[in-house]
Amino acid sequence: MIMLFALSAVEIYVLLAVAAAAVVALCVKPSARGEAVSHLLAGRLCRLEDVPAQTPSVDFECLDDGNVLLSRRGLKDLTESGAVSLAVTVIGFDVTVEERIVAGRNGGEPVDTALFTLDFLGSERYHVRYVSEPTASAASLTLHNRPGMHVSRPLLLNS
Repeated sequence: MIMLFALSAVEIYVLLAVAAAAVVALCVKPSARGEAVSHLLAGRLCRLEDVPAQTPSVDFECLDDGNVLLSRRGLKDLTESGAVSLAVTVIGFDVTVEERIVAGRNGGEPVDTALFTLDFLGSERYHVRYVSEPTASAASLTLHNRPGMHVSRPLLLNS
Protein backbone atom coordinates (compact mmCIF):
# COMPACT_ATOMS: atom_id res chain seq x y z
CA MET A 1 0.00 0.00 0.00
CA ILE A 2 1.28 3.45 -0.87
CA MET A 3 1.37 5.92 2.00
CA LEU A 4 0.56 9.50 1.21
CA PHE A 5 2.53 12.18 2.98
CA ALA A 6 0.35 15.06 4.07
CA LEU A 7 1.47 18.13 5.99
CA SER A 8 -0.69 19.78 8.55
CA ALA A 9 -0.84 23.54 9.05
CA VAL A 10 1.61 23.46 11.98
CA GLU A 11 4.23 21.60 9.97
CA ILE A 12 3.89 24.05 7.07
CA TYR A 13 4.41 27.01 9.45
CA VAL A 14 7.51 25.36 10.93
CA LEU A 15 8.99 24.78 7.46
CA LEU A 16 8.25 28.39 6.46
CA ALA A 17 9.88 29.68 9.66
CA VAL A 18 13.02 27.61 9.00
CA ALA A 19 13.17 28.87 5.39
CA ALA A 20 12.76 32.49 6.56
CA ALA A 21 15.54 32.05 9.13
CA ALA A 22 17.83 30.64 6.40
CA VAL A 23 17.14 33.66 4.16
CA VAL A 24 17.89 36.09 7.02
CA ALA A 25 21.11 34.21 7.85
CA LEU A 26 22.28 34.49 4.24
CA CYS A 27 21.48 38.21 4.13
CA VAL A 28 23.41 39.14 7.28
CA LYS A 29 26.44 36.93 6.58
CA PRO A 30 29.50 39.18 6.16
CA SER A 31 31.18 39.14 2.79
CA ALA A 32 34.47 37.30 2.48
CA ARG A 33 36.97 40.18 2.30
CA GLY A 34 40.04 38.07 2.76
CA GLU A 35 42.80 38.33 5.28
CA ALA A 36 44.57 41.53 6.24
CA VAL A 37 48.07 42.03 4.83
CA SER A 38 50.25 44.74 6.42
CA HIS A 39 53.21 46.55 4.90
CA LEU A 40 55.58 48.99 6.63
CA LEU A 41 57.17 51.58 4.34
CA ALA A 42 59.89 54.14 4.99
CA GLY A 43 59.65 57.40 3.08
CA ARG A 44 62.33 59.21 1.10
CA LEU A 45 62.34 62.80 2.35
CA CYS A 46 62.97 65.63 -0.09
CA ARG A 47 62.14 69.24 -0.86
CA LEU A 48 60.12 69.53 -4.07
CA GLU A 49 58.65 72.98 -3.71
CA ASP A 50 60.41 76.31 -3.23
CA VAL A 51 57.23 77.74 -1.74
CA PRO A 52 55.77 75.39 0.90
CA ALA A 53 52.34 74.00 0.05
CA GLN A 54 49.55 75.69 1.95
CA THR A 55 47.41 72.55 2.08
CA PRO A 56 48.90 69.16 2.99
CA SER A 57 47.95 66.55 0.39
CA VAL A 58 48.58 63.05 -0.90
CA ASP A 59 49.23 62.20 -4.55
CA PHE A 60 48.96 58.71 -6.04
CA GLU A 61 50.60 58.15 -9.44
CA CYS A 62 50.27 54.78 -11.16
CA LEU A 63 53.49 53.82 -12.93
CA ASP A 64 53.95 51.71 -16.08
CA ASP A 65 55.42 48.77 -14.12
CA GLY A 66 52.28 48.44 -11.92
CA ASN A 67 53.78 50.19 -8.89
CA VAL A 68 52.15 53.23 -7.32
CA LEU A 69 54.17 56.30 -6.31
CA LEU A 70 52.65 57.94 -3.23
CA SER A 71 53.76 61.53 -2.51
CA ARG A 72 52.91 63.09 0.83
CA ARG A 73 53.20 66.85 0.27
CA GLY A 74 52.99 69.79 2.64
CA LEU A 75 55.01 68.42 5.55
CA LYS A 76 55.66 71.20 8.03
CA ASP A 77 58.49 71.69 10.56
CA LEU A 78 60.39 68.62 9.37
CA THR A 79 64.06 68.36 8.45
CA GLU A 80 66.08 65.69 6.68
CA SER A 81 67.03 64.21 10.06
CA GLY A 82 63.38 63.29 10.65
CA ALA A 83 61.40 60.40 9.21
CA VAL A 84 58.00 59.65 7.75
CA SER A 85 56.77 56.07 7.57
CA LEU A 86 53.54 54.37 6.58
CA ALA A 87 51.70 51.35 7.92
CA VAL A 88 49.61 50.07 5.01
CA THR A 89 46.89 47.48 5.61
CA VAL A 90 45.23 45.80 2.62
CA ILE A 91 42.03 43.80 3.10
CA GLY A 92 40.65 42.74 -0.26
CA PHE A 93 40.31 46.01 -2.19
CA ASP A 94 40.23 48.23 0.92
CA VAL A 95 43.52 49.96 1.74
CA THR A 96 44.19 51.86 4.98
CA VAL A 97 47.33 53.97 5.16
CA GLU A 98 48.44 55.23 8.59
CA GLU A 99 51.12 57.92 8.62
CA ARG A 100 53.81 58.20 11.29
CA ILE A 101 56.09 61.25 11.58
CA VAL A 102 59.28 61.54 13.65
CA ALA A 103 60.65 65.09 13.94
CA GLY A 104 64.31 64.16 14.33
CA ARG A 105 67.14 66.27 15.70
CA ASN A 106 67.40 70.04 15.47
CA GLY A 107 69.07 71.42 12.39
CA GLY A 108 69.39 70.10 8.89
CA GLU A 109 67.78 71.03 5.61
CA PRO A 110 63.99 71.47 5.72
CA VAL A 111 61.88 69.01 3.72
CA ASP A 112 58.26 69.20 2.56
CA THR A 113 57.63 65.89 0.78
CA ALA A 114 57.90 62.18 1.53
CA LEU A 115 57.91 59.67 -1.35
CA PHE A 116 56.79 56.03 -1.09
CA THR A 117 56.57 53.19 -3.62
CA LEU A 118 53.63 50.82 -3.23
CA ASP A 119 54.74 47.66 -5.07
CA PHE A 120 52.10 45.28 -3.72
CA LEU A 121 48.91 46.52 -5.45
CA GLY A 122 47.48 44.74 -8.47
CA SER A 123 45.76 46.29 -11.48
CA GLU A 124 42.46 46.75 -9.65
CA ARG A 125 40.24 49.46 -8.22
CA TYR A 126 41.03 50.18 -4.56
CA HIS A 127 39.25 52.18 -1.87
CA VAL A 128 42.00 54.06 -0.02
CA ARG A 129 41.79 55.79 3.36
CA TYR A 130 44.87 57.84 4.31
CA VAL A 131 45.06 58.75 8.01
CA SER A 132 47.63 61.07 9.56
CA GLU A 133 47.28 60.98 13.34
CA PRO A 134 50.19 63.40 13.97
CA THR A 135 48.40 66.11 11.97
CA ALA A 136 44.86 64.93 12.82
CA SER A 137 43.91 64.81 9.15
CA ALA A 138 42.69 62.27 6.64
CA ALA A 139 41.71 61.72 3.01
CA SER A 140 39.67 59.10 1.18
CA LEU A 141 39.78 58.22 -2.50
CA THR A 142 39.26 55.54 -5.10
CA LEU A 143 42.43 54.46 -6.87
CA HIS A 144 42.20 52.62 -10.17
CA ASN A 145 45.70 51.19 -10.61
CA ARG A 146 46.23 51.65 -14.34
CA PRO A 147 49.39 53.14 -15.93
CA GLY A 148 49.17 56.93 -16.20
CA MET A 149 46.40 57.39 -13.61
CA HIS A 150 47.00 60.21 -11.12
CA VAL A 151 44.85 61.06 -8.08
CA SER A 152 45.47 63.91 -5.65
CA ARG A 153 43.52 64.68 -2.47
CA PRO A 154 44.00 67.32 0.24
CA LEU A 155 44.36 66.10 3.82
CA LEU A 156 41.41 67.53 5.69
CA LEU A 157 41.19 67.92 9.46
CA ASN A 158 39.26 65.22 11.27
CA SER A 159 36.35 66.53 13.24
